[in-house]
Amino acid sequence: MHDVVLRARRKAGRLLREWIPQNLHYRPVGVHPSSRELAARPGGGVAYFGVVPAYTSQLHVPDDFYDKASVYEGLHDKPHRQEKVPAAFVVELIDGRVYADNFNSVAVIAADNRLVGDVSFQYDGARWDLTPPESNNIFRQRYFVAPRELPGTVCNLLSGGGAASGNYYHWLIDSLPRLHLVREAGLLDAVDYFLVYDKSKRFVQGTMAALGIGPERLVDVTENPHVRARCLLATPGVRGNLTHTPVWACDFLRSILLPPPAVNRTFSPYIYISRRDAPGRHILNEDALEAMLREYGFETHTLTPYSQDEKTALFAQAKVIVSSVGAGLANIVVSPRGAQLIELFPSSFVVADYLEFTSRLGMDHQYLVCETPNPSQTRTGAQRDHLIVDLEALRPLVETALQRQPEPASV
Repeated sequence: MHDVVLRARRKAGRLLREWIPQNLHYRPVGVHPSSRELAARPGGGVAYFGVVPAYTSQLHVPDDFYDKASVYEGLHDKPHRQEKVPAAFVVELIDGRVYADNFNSVAVIAADNRLVGDVSFQYDGARWDLTPPESNNIFRQRYFVAPRELPGTVCNLLSGGGAASGNYYHWLIDSLPRLHLVREAGLLDAVDYFLVYDKSKRFVQGTMAALGIGPERLVDVTENPHVRARCLLATPGVRGNLTHTPVWACDFLRSILLPPPAVNRTFSPYIYISRRDAPGRHILNEDALEAMLREYGFETHTLTPYSQDEKTALFAQAKVIVSSVGAGLANIVVSPRGAQLIELFPSSFVVADYLEFTSRLGMDHQYLVCETPNPSQTRTGAQRDHLIVDLEALRPLVETALQRQPEPASV
């Protein structure tokens, strides 16, 4: 019910901000394209802290996977085998503002009322792609609420897109690792508040608690869409402008989540992750699949009722993981080096997120593209398509995975 109310509120907000004028003086008057150049201006109240230099990222994508990867109406690229990753940094803005009243944009605004382009975010849902800072929808906005004034130092963890909609994968990959940049810049201990999308989410509270950050220090953007901080810390996107997950982000997540916490249960090292509680990508012959996997010692787990500690403990000891593609697989970030992932895809939704992720984690990745009744032609529809697993095609993948032994889990 909470998510339904939130979506209704945001839909009403879209109508307000584009049609009804209020507080137009809060609308930015231009763009600072570079935080580094902005900080170099004397007397601007801006400081720049470089953390990770720019580099070129490589990813091995097997030809067979590349050929099967989904493309929707020409809008979704094939997996990127190479990406230019911009520098990662922290920018400190005295009297900086954040405006984020929708899923698809985050506006970070300097004290001179200009958008800071390389730490802001704008997503074009129609093209499934990022857009230039000057296209940020805040420049079309007419309705503005007055900012909540926050004393002290505020760290912005807003990432837009999937992170804004409450997706666990995007929180882990696109939001939480920003704290690594802040910590490496020597600024984490100075932070008084952290700006997040929904502090009521158990995974938000659980992962922040791993850093000793309690819920009283989380400021919820759903209740505070416009914030002005005496000192605002902001970073660029964790994955730059594209898709490759940096190794430093994986290392940071492992450093805060491992060693696994003690929980009052034990798990098989062979796990099947069911999506029966999710809105899409159900396995229609799941009973038969589970029966086959039990022959090899697999346990079935549905992750929704699990605490963060239980999810971490489950995946930290896993040697072989079988699942249809989904956000819960982000938990492989704590799995042992050399663990095996077998990923099951609807024929309409073959994406490289976890092929890419496993390569950064030192895990093996196998996959099976499955029969999909009435496959969708759009990405939005394909995300909900169900699948039927060919058990005889899956069996040799499972047997291959069981023959390989991962190294013990380590930080």
